[in-house]
Amino acid sequence: MKYELPNRLQDKTALMPEYSYGVTKIRVTLDDGSRLYDMFIAWGNEIAKVGTGEVIPFDSSRIVAIDP
Repeated sequence: MKYELPNRLQDKTALMPEYSYGVTKIRVTLDDGSRLYDMFIAWGNEIAKVGTGEVIPFDSSRIVAIDP
């Protein structure tokens, strides 16, 4: 699985406020319409964590939209 935000969305993440040093907290919409909250992006492109889980539960290519 890929754990990097798709290139087409990385610039949008850079415009969002940081949650912590180098980390942005976002919401994502997947290709099936489901929404995930509390996703943490490190350095504008690396998916560091989703919620409180230890595992990223989807391939990043399924992300179609992000919101702060």
